[in-house]
Amino acid sequence: MIDFNPNLFPILRNLTIFFAAVMLFKYFVFLVLAPFHTIKEQLRELKLLKLSRQGKGDHRHYQPLVSVIIPAWNEEVGVIKTLESALRNTYKRIEILVVNDGSTDKTHDTVSNFIALKAGFNDTGQKIRYLNKENGGKGTALNHGIAAANGEIIMTVDADSILDKRAIQNLVRYFADSSIDAAVGNVKVANTNNLAGLLQNLEYTFGFYFKRAHSVLDSEYIFGGACAAFRRTKIFNNLGLFDTSNKTEDIELSVRIRFHGLHNVFAEDVWCYTEGASDFTSLINQRLRWKKGRFDTFIKYRRLFFSLDRRHNRFLSWFILPYAIFQEIQLLFEPVGIALLVTYSIISGDFVSLALGISFIFVSYLVAALFNHRKASWKVILLFPFTWPLFYLLMWVEYLALVKSLLMVLRGDEIVWQGWKRKGIEANETL
Repeated sequence: MIDFNPNLFPILRNLTIFFAAVMLFKYFVFLVLAPFHTIKEQLRELKLLKLSRQGKGDHRHYQPLVSVIIPAWNEEVGVIKTLESALRNTYKRIEILVVNDGSTDKTHDTVSNFIALKAGFNDTGQKIRYLNKENGGKGTALNHGIAAANGEIIMTVDADSILDKRAIQNLVRYFADSSIDAAVGNVKVANTNNLAGLLQNLEYTFGFYFKRAHSVLDSEYIFGGACAAFRRTKIFNNLGLFDTSNKTEDIELSVRIRFHGLHNVFAEDVWCYTEGASDFTSLINQRLRWKKGRFDTFIKYRRLFFSLDRRHNRFLSWFILPYAIFQEIQLLFEPVGIALLVTYSIISGDFVSLALGISFIFVSYLVAALFNHRKASWKVILLFPFTWPLFYLLMWVEYLALVKSLLMVLRGDEIVWQGWKRKGIEANETL
Protein backbone atom coordinates (compact mmCIF):
# COMPACT_ATOMS: atom_id res chain seq x y z
CA MET A 1 0.00 0.00 0.00
CA ILE A 2 1.25 3.49 -0.89
CA ASP A 3 1.86 5.67 2.15
CA PHE A 4 0.36 9.04 1.11
CA ASN A 5 1.73 12.07 2.91
CA PRO A 6 -1.25 14.06 4.31
CA ASN A 7 0.80 17.28 4.13
CA LEU A 8 1.13 17.01 0.35
CA PHE A 9 -2.30 18.45 -0.44
CA PRO A 10 -1.75 21.72 1.48
CA ILE A 11 1.63 22.16 -0.21
CA LEU A 12 0.12 21.62 -3.66
CA ARG A 13 -2.79 23.85 -2.72
CA ASN A 14 -0.48 26.69 -1.71
CA LEU A 15 1.62 26.26 -4.84
CA THR A 16 -1.49 26.39 -7.01
CA ILE A 17 -2.74 29.46 -5.17
CA PHE A 18 0.65 31.16 -5.69
CA PHE A 19 0.55 30.66 -9.46
CA ALA A 20 -3.10 31.70 -9.55
CA ALA A 21 -2.43 34.83 -7.49
CA VAL A 22 0.36 35.95 -9.83
CA MET A 23 -1.87 35.51 -12.88
CA LEU A 24 -4.85 37.11 -11.14
CA PHE A 25 -2.71 40.18 -10.52
CA LYS A 26 -2.01 40.41 -14.24
CA TYR A 27 -5.69 40.12 -15.16
CA PHE A 28 -6.63 42.59 -12.44
CA VAL A 29 -4.26 45.13 -14.00
CA PHE A 30 -5.80 44.43 -17.42
CA LEU A 31 -9.34 44.82 -16.13
CA VAL A 32 -8.46 48.18 -14.56
CA LEU A 33 -6.68 49.50 -17.67
CA ALA A 34 -9.01 48.21 -20.39
CA PRO A 35 -11.90 50.69 -19.91
CA PHE A 36 -9.47 53.59 -20.43
CA HIS A 37 -8.95 52.50 -24.04
CA THR A 38 -12.09 54.36 -25.11
CA ILE A 39 -10.89 57.53 -23.39
CA LYS A 40 -7.47 57.28 -25.04
CA GLU A 41 -9.02 56.93 -28.50
CA GLN A 42 -11.35 59.88 -27.89
CA LEU A 43 -8.33 61.97 -26.90
CA ARG A 44 -6.62 60.88 -30.11
CA GLU A 45 -9.61 62.12 -32.12
CA LEU A 46 -9.52 65.45 -30.29
CA LYS A 47 -5.79 65.77 -30.99
CA LEU A 48 -6.35 65.21 -34.71
CA LEU A 49 -9.21 67.70 -34.72
CA LYS A 50 -7.01 70.30 -33.02
CA LEU A 51 -4.26 69.77 -35.60
CA SER A 52 -6.83 70.19 -38.38
CA ARG A 53 -7.99 73.50 -36.95
CA GLN A 54 -4.36 74.63 -36.78
CA GLY A 55 -3.96 73.87 -40.48
CA LYS A 56 -1.62 70.93 -39.85
CA GLY A 57 -3.58 68.41 -41.86
CA ASP A 58 -7.21 67.35 -42.05
CA HIS A 59 -7.80 63.84 -40.83
CA ARG A 60 -11.45 64.03 -41.90
CA HIS A 61 -10.39 64.02 -45.55
CA TYR A 62 -7.62 61.46 -45.20
CA GLN A 63 -8.36 58.85 -47.86
CA PRO A 64 -5.33 56.72 -48.66
CA LEU A 65 -5.43 53.78 -51.03
CA VAL A 66 -5.82 50.62 -48.95
CA SER A 67 -4.51 47.36 -50.38
CA VAL A 68 -6.45 44.41 -48.97
CA ILE A 69 -4.32 41.28 -49.38
CA ILE A 70 -6.08 37.92 -49.10
CA PRO A 71 -3.70 34.92 -49.12
CA ALA A 72 -5.51 31.73 -50.07
CA TRP A 73 -4.50 28.07 -49.94
CA ASN A 74 -7.35 25.62 -50.59
CA GLU A 75 -9.97 28.18 -49.58
CA GLU A 76 -12.68 27.49 -52.16
CA VAL A 77 -15.32 27.33 -49.41
CA GLY A 78 -14.88 30.77 -47.85
CA VAL A 79 -12.81 33.02 -50.12
CA ILE A 80 -15.81 34.42 -52.04
CA LYS A 81 -17.49 35.59 -48.83
CA THR A 82 -14.22 37.27 -47.87
CA LEU A 83 -14.10 39.05 -51.24
CA GLU A 84 -17.74 40.09 -51.05
CA SER A 85 -17.27 41.51 -47.56
CA ALA A 86 -14.36 43.66 -48.78
CA LEU A 87 -16.40 44.89 -51.76
CA ARG A 88 -19.35 45.77 -49.51
CA ASN A 89 -17.22 48.01 -47.34
CA THR A 90 -18.28 51.64 -47.11
CA TYR A 91 -14.72 52.79 -47.85
CA LYS A 92 -14.27 52.57 -51.62
CA ARG A 93 -10.67 53.62 -52.21
CA ILE A 94 -9.31 50.10 -52.03
CA GLU A 95 -7.67 47.48 -54.16
CA ILE A 96 -8.13 43.80 -53.38
CA LEU A 97 -5.35 41.31 -54.11
CA VAL A 98 -6.14 37.61 -53.87
CA VAL A 99 -2.95 35.53 -53.78
CA ASN A 100 -3.53 31.87 -54.59
CA ASP A 101 -0.67 29.98 -52.96
CA GLY A 102 -0.71 26.89 -55.17
CA SER A 103 -4.12 25.60 -54.07
CA THR A 104 -4.99 22.05 -55.04
CA ASP A 105 -8.77 22.50 -54.77
CA LYS A 106 -11.07 24.75 -56.85
CA THR A 107 -9.81 28.05 -55.42
CA HIS A 108 -8.39 29.14 -58.81
CA ASP A 109 -11.64 28.55 -60.74
CA THR A 110 -13.77 29.97 -57.92
CA VAL A 111 -11.86 33.26 -57.69
CA SER A 112 -11.39 33.61 -61.47
CA ASN A 113 -15.10 33.17 -62.13
CA PHE A 114 -16.02 35.62 -59.38
CA ILE A 115 -13.71 38.32 -60.74
CA ALA A 116 -15.12 37.86 -64.25
CA LEU A 117 -18.65 38.34 -62.92
CA LYS A 118 -17.74 41.31 -60.75
CA ALA A 119 -15.67 43.26 -63.28
CA GLY A 120 -18.17 46.12 -63.08
CA PHE A 121 -17.01 46.93 -59.57
CA ASN A 122 -13.99 48.64 -61.09
CA ASP A 123 -16.25 51.61 -61.89
CA THR A 124 -16.64 52.36 -58.17
CA GLY A 125 -12.92 52.59 -57.60
CA GLN A 126 -12.55 49.06 -56.29
CA LYS A 127 -10.19 46.74 -58.10
CA ILE A 128 -9.76 43.01 -57.69
CA ARG A 129 -6.43 41.59 -58.73
CA TYR A 130 -5.72 37.88 -58.82
CA LEU A 131 -2.20 36.55 -58.34
CA ASN A 132 -1.44 32.86 -58.82
CA LYS A 133 1.82 31.38 -57.54
CA GLU A 134 3.40 28.08 -56.62
CA ASN A 135 2.86 26.87 -53.09
CA GLY A 136 5.36 28.38 -50.67
CA GLY A 137 3.43 29.08 -47.49
CA LYS A 138 1.33 31.94 -46.20
CA GLY A 139 4.31 34.24 -45.64
CA THR A 140 5.40 33.97 -49.28
CA ALA A 141 1.82 34.63 -50.42
CA LEU A 142 1.63 37.78 -48.29
CA ASN A 143 5.00 39.00 -49.56
CA HIS A 144 3.93 38.33 -53.15
CA GLY A 145 0.84 40.45 -52.58
CA ILE A 146 2.75 43.27 -50.90
CA ALA A 147 5.21 43.44 -53.81
CA ALA A 148 2.30 43.88 -56.24
CA ALA A 149 0.25 46.25 -54.06
CA ASN A 150 0.03 50.02 -54.60
CA GLY A 151 -1.64 51.08 -51.37
CA GLU A 152 -0.24 53.31 -48.67
CA ILE A 153 -1.96 51.07 -46.12
CA ILE A 154 -1.51 47.30 -46.41
CA MET A 155 -4.33 45.29 -44.83
CA THR A 156 -4.10 41.51 -44.46
CA VAL A 157 -7.27 39.42 -44.20
CA ASP A 158 -7.46 35.64 -44.01
CA ALA A 159 -9.48 33.91 -46.74
CA ASP A 160 -11.78 32.33 -44.14
CA SER A 161 -12.79 35.69 -42.66
CA ILE A 162 -15.51 38.28 -43.24
CA LEU A 163 -15.04 42.01 -42.75
CA ASP A 164 -17.69 44.18 -41.17
CA LYS A 165 -19.02 46.66 -43.74
CA ARG A 166 -17.43 49.63 -41.92
CA ALA A 167 -14.17 47.87 -41.04
CA ILE A 168 -11.91 49.56 -43.62
CA GLN A 169 -13.46 53.00 -43.12
CA ASN A 170 -12.88 52.72 -39.37
CA LEU A 171 -9.35 51.43 -39.98
CA VAL A 172 -8.39 54.45 -42.07
CA ARG A 173 -9.40 56.76 -39.24
CA TYR A 174 -6.63 55.30 -37.06
CA PHE A 175 -3.98 55.76 -39.73
CA ALA A 176 -4.96 59.42 -40.08
CA ASP A 177 -2.73 59.77 -37.02
CA SER A 178 0.78 59.75 -38.50
CA SER A 179 2.19 58.27 -35.27
CA ILE A 180 0.35 54.98 -35.87
CA ASP A 181 2.39 52.45 -37.84
CA ALA A 182 0.24 49.32 -37.46
CA ALA A 183 -3.20 48.28 -36.26
CA VAL A 184 -4.83 45.02 -35.25
CA GLY A 185 -8.55 44.52 -35.79
CA ASN A 186 -11.14 43.00 -33.47
CA VAL A 187 -11.61 39.37 -34.48
CA LYS A 188 -14.53 37.15 -33.47
CA VAL A 189 -14.98 33.45 -34.11
CA ALA A 190 -18.22 33.00 -36.05
CA ASN A 191 -18.69 29.22 -36.12
CA THR A 192 -20.21 28.61 -32.69
CA ASN A 193 -22.44 25.65 -33.58
CA ASN A 194 -20.11 23.18 -31.85
CA LEU A 195 -18.17 23.04 -28.58
CA ALA A 196 -14.78 23.85 -30.13
CA GLY A 197 -16.21 26.91 -31.90
CA LEU A 198 -18.04 28.19 -28.81
CA LEU A 199 -14.89 27.78 -26.73
CA GLN A 200 -12.82 29.81 -29.21
CA ASN A 201 -15.53 32.46 -29.43
CA LEU A 202 -15.38 33.00 -25.68
CA GLU A 203 -11.58 32.97 -25.70
CA TYR A 204 -11.44 35.60 -28.46
CA THR A 205 -14.04 37.74 -26.68
CA PHE A 206 -11.82 38.06 -23.61
CA GLY A 207 -8.47 37.94 -25.40
CA PHE A 208 -9.32 40.82 -27.70
CA TYR A 209 -10.93 42.75 -24.87
CA PHE A 210 -7.63 42.63 -23.00
CA LYS A 211 -5.93 44.08 -26.08
CA ARG A 212 -7.59 47.29 -24.94
CA ALA A 213 -5.30 47.27 -21.89
CA HIS A 214 -2.26 46.60 -24.09
CA SER A 215 -3.23 49.45 -26.39
CA VAL A 216 -3.70 51.92 -23.54
CA LEU A 217 0.01 51.63 -22.76
CA ASP A 218 1.13 51.04 -26.36
CA SER A 219 2.26 47.50 -25.58
CA GLU A 220 0.36 45.23 -27.98
CA TYR A 221 2.71 42.76 -29.64
CA ILE A 222 0.51 40.36 -31.66
CA PHE A 223 -1.17 41.60 -34.84
CA GLY A 224 -3.00 38.48 -36.03
CA GLY A 225 -3.08 37.72 -39.73
CA ALA A 226 -6.88 37.41 -39.73
CA CYS A 227 -7.22 41.21 -39.64
CA ALA A 228 -4.25 43.55 -39.38
CA ALA A 229 -2.94 46.61 -41.20
CA PHE A 230 0.42 48.31 -41.69
CA ARG A 231 1.70 51.65 -42.94
CA ARG A 232 3.74 50.54 -45.91
CA THR A 233 6.52 53.15 -45.73
CA LYS A 234 7.22 52.62 -42.04
CA ILE A 235 6.93 48.83 -41.91
CA PHE A 236 7.69 47.02 -45.15
CA ASN A 237 9.94 49.64 -46.73
CA ASN A 238 12.05 49.97 -43.58
CA LEU A 239 11.82 46.64 -41.75
CA GLY A 240 11.38 44.25 -44.65
CA LEU A 241 8.62 41.78 -45.51
CA PHE A 242 7.21 38.81 -43.59
CA ASP A 243 9.74 36.26 -42.35
CA THR A 244 8.92 33.12 -44.36
CA SER A 245 11.07 30.92 -42.10
CA ASN A 246 8.68 31.49 -39.18
CA LYS A 247 5.37 29.61 -39.45
CA THR A 248 3.72 32.34 -37.35
CA GLU A 249 4.89 35.11 -39.64
CA ASP A 250 2.34 37.52 -38.19
CA ILE A 251 3.75 37.17 -34.64
CA GLU A 252 7.33 37.54 -35.87
CA LEU A 253 6.52 40.75 -37.75
CA SER A 254 4.54 42.09 -34.78
CA VAL A 255 7.43 41.61 -32.36
CA ARG A 256 9.89 42.96 -34.95
CA ILE A 257 7.81 46.13 -35.18
CA ARG A 258 7.89 46.53 -31.40
CA PHE A 259 11.61 45.73 -31.27
CA HIS A 260 12.30 48.66 -33.60
CA GLY A 261 10.21 51.04 -31.51
CA LEU A 262 7.29 51.58 -33.89
CA HIS A 263 3.77 52.22 -32.62
CA ASN A 264 0.50 50.38 -33.06
CA VAL A 265 -3.09 50.46 -31.87
CA PHE A 266 -5.89 48.02 -31.17
CA ALA A 267 -8.60 49.08 -33.61
CA GLU A 268 -11.58 47.89 -31.61
CA ASP A 269 -14.22 48.95 -34.13
CA VAL A 270 -12.51 47.20 -37.05
CA TRP A 271 -14.57 44.04 -36.79
CA CYS A 272 -13.70 40.82 -38.56
CA TYR A 273 -15.38 37.43 -38.27
CA THR A 274 -13.29 34.32 -38.79
CA GLU A 275 -13.73 30.55 -38.93
CA GLY A 276 -12.13 28.87 -35.95
CA ALA A 277 -10.85 25.32 -35.73
CA SER A 278 -13.76 22.94 -36.28
CA ASP A 279 -12.67 20.23 -33.80
CA PHE A 280 -10.29 19.79 -30.87
CA THR A 281 -7.61 17.99 -32.86
CA SER A 282 -7.42 20.93 -35.25
CA LEU A 283 -7.48 23.33 -32.31
CA ILE A 284 -4.50 21.61 -30.67
CA ASN A 285 -2.56 21.67 -33.94
CA GLN A 286 -3.35 25.37 -34.35
CA ARG A 287 -2.13 26.18 -30.83
CA LEU A 288 0.97 24.06 -31.39
CA ARG A 289 1.87 26.24 -34.37
CA TRP A 290 1.17 29.41 -32.41
CA LYS A 291 3.28 28.36 -29.42
CA LYS A 292 6.19 27.06 -31.47
CA GLY A 293 6.21 30.22 -33.57
CA ARG A 294 6.02 32.43 -30.51
CA PHE A 295 8.89 30.59 -28.80
CA ASP A 296 11.00 30.98 -31.95
CA THR A 297 10.14 34.69 -32.06
CA PHE A 298 10.91 35.25 -28.37
CA ILE A 299 14.30 33.60 -28.81
CA LYS A 300 15.03 35.76 -31.85
CA TYR A 301 14.07 39.00 -30.06
CA ARG A 302 15.15 38.01 -26.55
CA ARG A 303 16.80 41.41 -26.08
CA LEU A 304 13.32 42.88 -25.88
CA PHE A 305 12.82 41.21 -22.48
CA PHE A 306 13.66 43.50 -19.54
CA SER A 307 15.15 45.95 -22.04
CA LEU A 308 16.45 49.40 -21.10
CA ASP A 309 16.62 50.46 -24.74
CA ARG A 310 14.64 53.70 -25.18
CA ARG A 311 12.99 52.32 -28.29
CA HIS A 312 11.31 49.58 -26.28
CA ASN A 313 8.07 50.05 -24.39
CA ARG A 314 8.69 49.48 -20.67
CA PHE A 315 5.29 47.94 -19.95
CA LEU A 316 5.84 45.48 -22.78
CA SER A 317 9.43 44.60 -21.87
CA TRP A 318 9.01 44.41 -18.10
CA PHE A 319 5.41 43.21 -17.68
CA ILE A 320 3.64 41.80 -20.75
CA LEU A 321 6.44 39.65 -22.17
CA PRO A 322 7.74 38.26 -18.85
CA TYR A 323 4.17 37.38 -17.92
CA ALA A 324 3.79 35.57 -21.26
CA ILE A 325 6.70 33.31 -20.30
CA PHE A 326 5.46 32.91 -16.72
CA GLN A 327 2.04 31.89 -18.04
CA GLU A 328 3.61 29.08 -20.06
CA ILE A 329 5.53 27.89 -16.97
CA GLN A 330 2.33 28.00 -14.97
CA LEU A 331 0.54 26.03 -17.67
CA LEU A 332 2.91 23.10 -17.14
CA PHE A 333 1.49 22.67 -13.61
CA GLU A 334 -1.97 24.20 -13.86
CA PRO A 335 -4.18 21.33 -15.19
CA VAL A 336 -2.98 18.88 -12.53
CA GLY A 337 -2.83 21.62 -9.91
CA ILE A 338 -6.47 22.60 -10.40
CA ALA A 339 -7.56 18.97 -10.32
CA LEU A 340 -5.73 18.53 -7.01
CA LEU A 341 -7.19 21.78 -5.68
CA VAL A 342 -10.72 20.58 -6.46
CA THR A 343 -9.96 17.25 -4.78
CA TYR A 344 -8.56 19.03 -1.73
CA SER A 345 -11.61 21.30 -1.53
CA ILE A 346 -13.97 18.32 -1.60
CA ILE A 347 -12.00 16.41 1.04
CA SER A 348 -11.43 19.38 3.36
CA GLY A 349 -14.67 21.25 2.73
CA ASP A 350 -12.63 24.42 2.07
CA PHE A 351 -14.11 25.93 -1.11
CA VAL A 352 -12.82 29.48 -0.59
CA SER A 353 -10.08 29.21 -3.23
CA LEU A 354 -12.47 27.83 -5.85
CA ALA A 355 -15.09 30.45 -5.03
CA LEU A 356 -12.56 33.26 -5.42
CA GLY A 357 -11.41 31.89 -8.78
CA ILE A 358 -14.95 31.56 -10.10
CA SER A 359 -15.81 35.04 -8.80
CA PHE A 360 -12.88 36.55 -10.67
CA ILE A 361 -14.00 34.84 -13.89
CA PHE A 362 -17.47 36.35 -13.37
CA VAL A 363 -15.98 39.81 -12.89
CA SER A 364 -14.10 39.33 -16.17
CA TYR A 365 -17.39 38.46 -17.89
CA LEU A 366 -19.07 41.48 -16.33
CA VAL A 367 -16.37 44.03 -17.25
CA ALA A 368 -16.02 42.68 -20.80
CA ALA A 369 -19.78 43.04 -21.25
CA LEU A 370 -20.06 46.54 -19.76
CA PHE A 371 -17.23 48.07 -21.77
CA ASN A 372 -17.73 46.23 -25.05
CA HIS A 373 -18.71 48.21 -28.15
CA ARG A 374 -21.23 45.64 -29.35
CA LYS A 375 -24.84 45.92 -28.23
CA ALA A 376 -25.16 42.16 -27.80
CA SER A 377 -22.23 41.93 -25.39
CA TRP A 378 -24.61 41.54 -22.43
CA LYS A 379 -25.20 37.97 -23.65
CA VAL A 380 -21.76 37.12 -22.25
CA ILE A 381 -23.11 37.52 -18.70
CA LEU A 382 -26.09 35.26 -19.39
CA LEU A 383 -23.77 32.56 -20.68
CA PHE A 384 -21.49 32.67 -17.62
CA PRO A 385 -23.14 29.87 -15.57
CA PHE A 386 -22.90 27.48 -18.53
CA THR A 387 -19.59 28.42 -20.11
CA TRP A 388 -17.01 29.22 -17.42
CA PRO A 389 -16.04 25.50 -17.01
CA LEU A 390 -15.05 25.51 -20.70
CA PHE A 391 -11.91 27.45 -19.83
CA TYR A 392 -10.62 24.38 -17.98
CA LEU A 393 -11.06 22.42 -21.22
CA LEU A 394 -9.17 25.12 -23.09
CA MET A 395 -6.40 24.83 -20.51
CA TRP A 396 -5.86 21.19 -21.46
CA VAL A 397 -5.75 22.12 -25.15
CA GLU A 398 -3.08 24.72 -24.42
CA TYR A 399 -1.22 22.27 -22.17
CA LEU A 400 -0.99 19.59 -24.86
CA ALA A 401 0.15 22.17 -27.42
CA LEU A 402 2.77 23.50 -24.99
CA VAL A 403 4.25 20.07 -24.28
CA LYS A 404 4.42 19.26 -28.00
CA SER A 405 6.00 22.62 -28.81
CA LEU A 406 8.66 22.24 -26.09
CA LEU A 407 9.56 18.80 -27.42
CA MET A 408 9.90 20.28 -30.91
CA VAL A 409 12.17 23.04 -29.60
CA LEU A 410 14.38 20.48 -27.84
CA ARG A 411 14.57 18.29 -30.94
CA GLY A 412 15.04 21.23 -33.27
CA ASP A 413 11.98 20.22 -35.30
CA GLU A 414 10.06 22.64 -37.50
CA ILE A 415 6.29 22.92 -37.44
CA VAL A 416 4.29 21.81 -40.46
CA TRP A 417 1.29 23.91 -41.46
CA GLN A 418 -1.90 22.36 -40.12
CA GLY A 419 -5.22 23.18 -41.70
CA TRP A 420 -8.76 21.91 -41.11
CA LYS A 421 -11.79 21.22 -43.22
CA ARG A 422 -13.51 24.50 -43.99
CA LYS A 423 -17.28 24.74 -43.69
CA GLY A 424 -17.73 28.46 -44.28
CA ILE A 425 -19.20 31.09 -41.97
CA GLU A 426 -21.80 33.81 -41.81
CA ALA A 427 -21.05 37.14 -40.13
CA ASN A 428 -23.74 36.79 -37.48
CA GLU A 429 -22.74 38.04 -34.06
CA THR A 430 -23.19 35.37 -31.45
CA LEU A 431 -21.74 37.09 -28.37
